[in-house]
Amino acid sequence: MRLAEYSVPKMTPEERGADYGREDGLLFYSAEEGARRALEQIAGKALLVTDADACGMFAELALSPRTISVVFDGDALSLFSMPDGVSAVLAAGGTAVLHAARYFAEVRGIPCTLFPVRAALDGVFEARGRVLLGGEESEVPLRTGDVVCDLARLKGDLPGAYGRLLLFQLARLEARALSAFGIPAREGAETELPSGAEEILCANARCRREERAGAWAGEGVLLAALMRERGDKFPEWRAYVQLTALYAAFFEKGKPRRYFTPDYKARAERAGCAVKGVPSAEEYVLRAMTLERIRASFAREALGLLARKETCYPVLRALSGSVPPVRGGDLSLLRDLPECGGGLTAVIRDFGLMEW
Repeated sequence: MRLAEYSVPKMTPEERGADYGREDGLLFYSAEEGARRALEQIAGKALLVTDADACGMFAELALSPRTISVVFDGDALSLFSMPDGVSAVLAAGGTAVLHAARYFAEVRGIPCTLFPVRAALDGVFEARGRVLLGGEESEVPLRTGDVVCDLARLKGDLPGAYGRLLLFQLARLEARALSAFGIPAREGAETELPSGAEEILCANARCRREERAGAWAGEGVLLAALMRERGDKFPEWRAYVQLTALYAAFFEKGKPRRYFTPDYKARAERAGCAVKGVPSAEEYVLRAMTLERIRASFAREALGLLARKETCYPVLRALSGSVPPVRGGDLSLLRDLPECGGGLTAVIRDFGLMEW
């Protein structure tokens, strides 16, 4: 493998020129055009990193003498065998490969350009992430990069991105409720619900930045991931419907069971995490009193979010070109939301209201 024959200037994304970026930090090009433009901004060689689902995205540049192509094998350590002459990274794929490439760029001090395959833009804006290094997972800092959105490739994932906007709005209710119950959680900024492709992507970029800054991401993301593993075609939408219905019922009618003692050990074992955040008897009483104080206002808000599905359903149907589910379906996964997440469902279980 030849070393680069060019000098290697170190440039941050901000140093590339005002015409390179746009509002919300997204660039709307085809993958081929975005990669070509990124390559024009550097001297030296670029490392092209993809996962198995995106390995054809850089096909036109793969044979260039100025690029080195790698299909990510899951372990970021393999990227560090690249020659020192690499002066930029272009990464395409899901969260794992984007995080690995951003970590490599951070360590090497070189710019990176990201080509996500998920329209919700997971893996793009996080400040830190968990990356596999030599067989061991570590939390590492991640470099900020330019983000190229290929609308033709992301079009099929727009229903999921629209669902993430709904879940982000639901997370705002969760954050306020958790704070009321004495569990610190920062509420994210309110976001709109656009229907156009570019607008949906830009709105998700703002939401991911809010989460990077510490906003509560919500339990809907965890529930949607569990549903996706089961093969659900609309996991974000179904998670939104289930959780809004659960929260509306909890705040409208939920009564803490008297003399109820939660089995925290069994719950933690089922969730695969350590027991933590166990409220004392005094905290439990305070939470029960808090529920009565906030019940009416939160019930109205949760019911409002639940009713919103009537206006969102046609948009989701238009984006997907198919018929989304009307009802939430199987509720069993609600019991599997991680205890260690410290979310609102854990509080509901503390009251003995999800023991089915």
